[in-house]
Amino acid sequence: MRKRGCYIVDKRLKFKGGLQREFIKRVKEKSGLSWSRLAKIFELSEHTLKWDLYTEKNTMPYRVAKELIKKYPFEKLEKIKKEWVKEILEEHWGQKKAGASFTKKIKVPSKCEDFAELLGIILGDGHVNSKGLRIVGNSLERLHYQHTAKLIKNLFGLKSNIYISYTNPNVIILNVYSKELVNILEKNGLKLGNKISQGSSFPKWVFEDKDFVFAALRGLLDTDGGIYFKQKKYHRAFIELQTHSKFIRKDIYRLLKSAGFSPSQSSFNVRVQNQAEVNKFFSLIGSSNPKNIVRYKEFITNKNLPLKEKLRTQISNYGGKLPFKVQS
Repeated sequence: MRKRGCYIVDKRLKFKGGLQREFIKRVKEKSGLSWSRLAKIFELSEHTLKWDLYTEKNTMPYRVAKELIKKYPFEKLEKIKKEWVKEILEEHWGQKKAGASFTKKIKVPSKCEDFAELLGIILGDGHVNSKGLRIVGNSLERLHYQHTAKLIKNLFGLKSNIYISYTNPNVIILNVYSKELVNILEKNGLKLGNKISQGSSFPKWVFEDKDFVFAALRGLLDTDGGIYFKQKKYHRAFIELQTHSKFIRKDIYRLLKSAGFSPSQSSFNVRVQNQAEVNKFFSLIGSSNPKNIVRYKEFITNKNLPLKEKLRTQISNYGGKLPFKVQS
């Protein structure tokens, strides 16, 4: 199978609005196959078929359209080309159109709180590859992903694609495609590929300003952290930041100490367990993820953490400002 991300060198069909989606929909109905089975037959990844082609993000390779209509005919190819297709594009048309300026120019952000928070988010749930950035999490956290998209837009001038996974409705994905973004992130401590094995960590500048420290911890809390019960009987809660990376774990501990906390740590997590410090955390650092905000408010009000269904409802109805901080 052609690897995900590989480009098909071929003439491409530029369908009229909505008709590429309709074309694939009819082929799928005719075949009776799942997305993965249909993709494999034509040596495409499921992601390419469902995300790049079905959503009309990319134009369709002429070869793929020809093979699909031949194997699962619902209309003659010539009629499709005449009535459904707006234009047939030549090979490498995108590169020819863009010329030497094919790489998209983006804003280069200064050292700031938003950038520190985004780095925390990426070190938590993000993955940097040669083409861009991907962040994956729980679909319950859509508001946090919209907040993250705003950070990226304000910092780099780039638009993010946010969507629910086609294979798992509980998973939400944010994608940003930009090689210049990758270069900037690499210069700020992030490594391509597996962030744990490659040793991604925060850049030095994050530790040089208290506001940057607070923002970085907020990004980590909202992805790889949360507020949990320590002892239900005594109504005690703690904040936990989890990671399998020794480099990130070391940074978390250092950030918390720098912010005036007394954290404890184990092989895979760092905790703030003192109850006064838990409140201090939400005063100084806060959260941009309604999941954590709702849980903290429930704990403060009722000395309890909400059950799953109540949590879902409260998160869905959350309309407060992000990030949230306790007013002193």
